[in-house]
Amino acid sequence: MRISSNLFFQTGLNSINAQQSDLMHLYQQVASGQRMVTPADDPLAAAQAINISQSQSLNARFAANRQVATTNIGTALNAMDSVVTLMQDVKTQLVAAGNGTLSDADRATLSNVLVSARSSLLGLANSTDGSGQYLFSGAQGGTAAYQEVGGKIVYMGDAGQRKIQADQTRQIPGSDVGSDIFNRAAPGTSGYLTRANTADNIGTGLISTATITDAKGSTIGNAFTITFTSATEYTVDVTNPAGQAVLPAATGTYTPGTEASLALPGGVQVKFSGAPQAGDTFKVDPISLPAYAVTAPGTNSPDATMSSPIAYDPALADSGNMFSIKYVQATDSYEVDVKDAGGAVLATGVPASVDANGLMKLPYGMQVKVAGTPADGDTFQVSAADPGAQTDLNIFDTLDSIIAALATPMQDDPVAAANLQNTLASAMQRLDVNYNNVLTISASMGSRQNELDALDANGSARALSYSSQLKTLEDVDYYTATTQLQLRTSALEAASLAFKKIQSIGLFNMSSS
Repeated sequence: MRISSNLFFQTGLNSINAQQSDLMHLYQQVASGQRMVTPADDPLAAAQAINISQSQSLNARFAANRQVATTNIGTALNAMDSVVTLMQDVKTQLVAAGNGTLSDADRATLSNVLVSARSSLLGLANSTDGSGQYLFSGAQGGTAAYQEVGGKIVYMGDAGQRKIQADQTRQIPGSDVGSDIFNRAAPGTSGYLTRANTADNIGTGLISTATITDAKGSTIGNAFTITFTSATEYTVDVTNPAGQAVLPAATGTYTPGTEASLALPGGVQVKFSGAPQAGDTFKVDPISLPAYAVTAPGTNSPDATMSSPIAYDPALADSGNMFSIKYVQATDSYEVDVKDAGGAVLATGVPASVDANGLMKLPYGMQVKVAGTPADGDTFQVSAADPGAQTDLNIFDTLDSIIAALATPMQDDPVAAANLQNTLASAMQRLDVNYNNVLTISASMGSRQNELDALDANGSARALSYSSQLKTLEDVDYYTATTQLQLRTSALEAASLAFKKIQSIGLFNMSSS
């Protein structure tokens, strides 16, 4: 085959250019430290590197978010520690205020001490984070959580929580809602609180703590009002969260001047002492209401009660459902109609019966307790309890009542002294509930900090893994690269020498030699 001079020269030039290109590519790899100068070097590795880099960036963002959450929770936890210390001091002051040897001036001094404690507590409730956002005002970070309105301190935030994306699948609240800290009991708290109608009572009756004697009692979760019709006789009205009477008024007797336990209908008793007068009233309120309530929209037989609605199957239960239950004497059973929150009918005329334990299962995972003998046509309704009917546990209202009571002169006034003792007893019960709730919230914050620490450790491990994978995909192997660089340099020199030899070959040069 005849090879032209042009082909000789072109082939030599192409060989030199190829060697120079390879050498330049190796120079770029060694200089940049990157194995892939362009995605074309390894398309699959380039795509994997992009995905891993995105994951690495997200992981870094989550780490920054966790740092913000850790700072916010740490600030909130410091405030809560101060609240705990302050409440401990207030409880100590209340014990001192109960000392009967104190004079009006001494009590006025204690009142001033509690005014200062109230102001300090208000400042803690309105704590801010590093950016000036109020920690405990829910989603309303620019609004002070608690403000004084008409002489009362009220919560001005909302129920929203500022959650921080701490991981791909985990959002952690950076703070807590103020009303959940200072206005309620810890979730799941059961029991009762007592209070006297100090504005109108004229006797010296003293009401103390209430105790649940039968946790499965038919009236547990309802409120009791004790009204003395004389110095020795009283009536007890039981009302549900809607204010409807659950049972006919019960009656009882009391011997003035003695210490006794008054048995209330349905499994509750309360300690009582002193000498009440006709018209004196006392309240026994549940610490927290159940999630559901039973009401009687019509006039039912006084011999039948329905209580203790619970969701026995949470997977089926919906807090928006409303149950209408009607007793049918002909079949000795109940007919149940169910509507959702929007009023749409979910079920109608579903038969239900009471078992040997007095329990009746309703559609959609609900259950109620039935007692007594109903009359034909008696109707009941079961629905979610009204949050507004919850027992008032605003810690600032409690402090205000104590401050006012201590500032009121009571020297040589047994009625005023009894009112003070009732106010102190009620306040100490409520502060105990608030104190336990604050401790629960603090424990929740601590657990969130522990979770953030665990997520940080996991995030650090992921960051190390991502870096290792990127290093494997992107970083050049300097030993291999420098070896290849030397090899390509030698190849380029060989190609240049070969081309020089080839271009010196010609017909006339060959003849002359």
